[in-house]
Amino acid sequence: MDKIMTSKHIIKSSDFIKLANNIKESGRYLLGIVANDERSINSKFNIRYFFGGKNIIDEYSIPVDENFQSVSKICPAAKMYEREINDLFGLTPLGHPDLRPLMLYPENWDFSVHPLRKDYDNLIPEFKKYGDYKYKEVSGEGIFEVLVGPVHAGIIEPGHFRFSLAGEPVLQLEIRHFWKHKGIEKICEGKDFNEALNLISRVSGDNNVNIAVSYLEAVENLLNVEVSERAKHIRVILAELERIWNYVRDIAWIFMDIGFALPAQNLFALQEELMRLNKSLTGHRFMFNALVPCGVSVDFDSSKLFMVDNIIKKVEKAIKECEAFILNSSTVLDRLEFTGKINKKTAEELSLCGISARASGLPRDSRVEFPYLIYEKFNLKPVLRESGDVFARTALRIKEILLSVKIVGGLLFNLPEGEIISLCENRVEAYKYAVGNAETPRGNAFFYIMADDGGKIFRLKYIDPSFRIWPSIQYGVLGNIIADFPLINKSLNLSYSGNDM
Repeated sequence: MDKIMTSKHIIKSSDFIKLANNIKESGRYLLGIVANDERSINSKFNIRYFFGGKNIIDEYSIPVDENFQSVSKICPAAKMYEREINDLFGLTPLGHPDLRPLMLYPENWDFSVHPLRKDYDNLIPEFKKYGDYKYKEVSGEGIFEVLVGPVHAGIIEPGHFRFSLAGEPVLQLEIRHFWKHKGIEKICEGKDFNEALNLISRVSGDNNVNIAVSYLEAVENLLNVEVSERAKHIRVILAELERIWNYVRDIAWIFMDIGFALPAQNLFALQEELMRLNKSLTGHRFMFNALVPCGVSVDFDSSKLFMVDNIIKKVEKAIKECEAFILNSSTVLDRLEFTGKINKKTAEELSLCGISARASGLPRDSRVEFPYLIYEKFNLKPVLRESGDVFARTALRIKEILLSVKIVGGLLFNLPEGEIISLCENRVEAYKYAVGNAETPRGNAFFYIMADDGGKIFRLKYIDPSFRIWPSIQYGVLGNIIADFPLINKSLNLSYSGNDM
């Protein structure tokens, strides 16, 4: 079952401040912070900090009443989590540098109402103005602001971007999200594991398979169930196919944003073939419902295996040609290199993950750090770049596609025999919890799930990689011209929906 060593500590909030520096110096980084209303269990709220590293997760559990000590000055990555906890639980992080509302907008939400408390009565406050949101300001001669969103052209979801400029170079960018916060965590309370899977797999549909893998890692740890080897192999194949088509699309959009429509359209056509393959394999272009608790709902016969083999060979050829085109085009390189740079120090401070971390030199890949399914068999090593710019993120996607092709190709005709669904009838111990990790195309997906005394979900917390990475774009644009913002944004390709849980 769980191959990850977990070190658990129960401490006071004031003592945790003393430990935070030591944790940071040890090379651990923040995977997530999870608050929980456990007053019906032990008369306290609980805040759990999870720090990750090679095959180890350190957990610090802090029982609190109404306040706790902020660690955001020592660990800047904690800032968003602590603001979220202040909104949704009404627990105040003392010493936090910025306690403006994050998810509960004062424009229309009574800030005395906290939805993730167990005594929340599900009544929406009266729709009226409760307060104002104060944006950060840059003052000085010649400074002006450009406001983008929250409503955008096309079909992308809402997000507000407020640029402060001196001429064209960006001096400051402030982002504001959560315009369509869906309350998925609250909705999942009282649901069984199947019902919740249907919700969370649609949180960010283009990463559905890998998010579901992370969720099921937590669920199957709770149930103490071992998935069959055949099911594990199929999960990895589907997860890597999802990674391939995501990265093909991402590179296509980068080409579009620098005005190279022909290579972009070739990649969009390839993406379409990959999504049609998804439908042939699973019945859905986004592969919804292909994964179920304790197994998978789809199996592969020889015709499907040959279909996959043919397409990944086509992908490999196309992506190698794409790489050669980029490396031999001074015009392309001129747009990608040194644009949208996120340096290693910033990546470390914000606990970035996925491509965004690896492009800045941080070896963070959940398949390596927290091996799950059968990934430990591949002896993977994170592919890294150091420059942290758009070129680094594009080049890494190319290398990752080729790696995924190699993984899928090695599994296709070596599938073990056996069932695709294991018996899944174990009862869960009341108020036991487990965590799950998986590497989505955007980075680490982290789940915390606690069961109640009836085996239903008492608390579900999902942390999407986009929640961790969105703040970094505010640093990546500094000094760049505003016209390059769409390109920088595309190179990160973050999810509004996954962020706005």
